[in-house]
Amino acid sequence: MNVYNDGKWGSYRYLPLGTCTSIAVWHAHINIMTRGDLSSFRWIEGNLDPQSLQLESGEVLSHIYYSSLNFKDVMTATARLPLELDRHLNLHYIGVEFSGRDQEGQRVMGIVNSGALATVVCVDKTFLWDVPDHWTLEDAATVPLVYATAYYALEMIGQMKEGDTVLIHSGTGGVGQAAINICLHAGCAVYTTVGTKEKRDFIKKQYPQLTDCNIGNSRDTSFEQLIMTETNGRGVDLVLNSLSEEKLQASIRCLAPRGRFLEIGKFDLIGNNTIGMEVFLKGVSFHGVMLDAVFVGSYEMKKTLHDVVAQGISAGVVQPLPRTVFPHSKVEQAFRYMTTGKHIGKVLVQIRQEEDNKVVVPVPRLMKAYPQYFCNPSYSYIIAGAARCRPGEPN
Repeated sequence: MNVYNDGKWGSYRYLPLGTCTSIAVWHAHINIMTRGDLSSFRWIEGNLDPQSLQLESGEVLSHIYYSSLNFKDVMTATARLPLELDRHLNLHYIGVEFSGRDQEGQRVMGIVNSGALATVVCVDKTFLWDVPDHWTLEDAATVPLVYATAYYALEMIGQMKEGDTVLIHSGTGGVGQAAINICLHAGCAVYTTVGTKEKRDFIKKQYPQLTDCNIGNSRDTSFEQLIMTETNGRGVDLVLNSLSEEKLQASIRCLAPRGRFLEIGKFDLIGNNTIGMEVFLKGVSFHGVMLDAVFVGSYEMKKTLHDVVAQGISAGVVQPLPRTVFPHSKVEQAFRYMTTGKHIGKVLVQIRQEEDNKVVVPVPRLMKAYPQYFCNPSYSYIIAGAARCRPGEPN
């Protein structure tokens, strides 16, 4: 149809996104155009305008400087998990963890349910933490999700206490290192697993308390024999598990009587894989640790998690992790690197440079992105056309 706008006649047209010219926008986010095809990542125009945005009560607009990749992002992008779609725009929002500045210029780090691999994001205040003065924003981006996950699993669900024995799988990963820090500080005996000699050497260097007797192999089930030997057949009080299939089964068998199994992986849960019931004769418990549920949980649950992480920061338990940083123009390479499983710590995408001053009111960053049409929520729209229905057919 014809459209009259600003004294000119024209029309709205549908164009293949791949042929569109990119434009400079305040809000851009990463979208994977074809699930499973990492070469199809594109920066897409978002609908947040920092200059006119009306925030909900309890929300903060944050300008993102670094976004951290997590296995949830990788598994979503590679089509190994159900995709979380925006119901209205059918966009593939990626990213749950970031560091940056709020609108007053304070340095912050936080987590969101999705959409953190972007230039700006709206975040619930209860999932936002101030960045310590002696950390950089790059440091801060390695912290929020992994420590929130570890604290939520070990303390809020697992009820970990001093003297417990804990098996932490994938010890050189982000959650693994966070969990080891938390457990050692709490006075727990720690066992962990890794997949390579390089990672084993890293664990022994990073945590002198842990020797080869505390480190198993995450590539097979041999860690089960290690655990049972080192604990004189008793097993461990808690297992923080991210392994799947037969390695998950072996991990369950490592539980001591009344032990707690904390499952942070999603592969077996989504696959509806079964576990043997015999292990429950020991009075053990199995917990699916879904941090996603906290986003829709009670304010009290959110506040508790916020305070636990904040206390860990103040006590020096929460420490930045090793990381590998990619520029925002190399998102595909960042994802491909993470899929190899060779990284230690975190993989970050840098969105913009950090300023020298600790408090700087950020100027919205213009990012080249593919355009996307949005309806203004304060307007009313009439959609003309559509096929006519035959008599008796539903509209």
